[in-house]
Amino acid sequence: MGKIAVLFTGAGSTGKTTLLKIIKEQFEKADIHCSYITEFVRDLVRQGIIGEVDINATNHNQVVITSELMCQYWEKLQDDNTLLIAERTPICTLAYSRNRKDSTEYVNKLNERFLKNVFNYKDVKFIVFYFPPIIPFQKDMVRAEEGRSIIDEEILKILEEFNIEYIPLLKTDLDRRVVEVLTIINDELKNIQVTSRT
Repeated sequence: MGKIAVLFTGAGSTGKTTLLKIIKEQFEKADIHCSYITEFVRDLVRQGIIGEVDINATNHNQVVITSELMCQYWEKLQDDNTLLIAERTPICTLAYSRNRKDSTEYVNKLNERFLKNVFNYKDVKFIVFYFPPIIPFQKDMVRAEEGRSIIDEEILKILEEFNIEYIPLLKTDLDRRVVEVLTIINDELKNIQVTSRT
């Protein structure tokens, strides 16, 4: 049986975490087993493991974030759940890596390799949702509004550069976003069930 990996990509404060929380709650109520890759960068900052992030991250901080994300992808892509939903993606880490003030070729290449390895994973159907910066920015301890448009532009470049198909979420209303994403996920789950029976 194959796996479906639903990836949310977008700059900071575009609604990825909020949407994932709602979908996770609905799936838990419906007893749908799913793996999740959720926001972890804020926890690393709170624990003092890393300092500045976003476009101000140091090479060390970027490598820590990328390493943690790599580990989560390897674990979740190999588990027994049919569905993985991730609000952190190698698309995002590469976009941030390329636009940091002290970016190095090594860290950029690391993130490019990570992205290629994830999308070349066998027996996985990827569905990428792109979150444009169309909702008001909400500042917190991690996000910097100054880099939001820069990262958004880079994400779009990466999607094109690596020929990644994506679905833009152009609705600002949260309920409509939830319906759109859940409809697509449920359709793909039905396709997998039909395919596994034949």
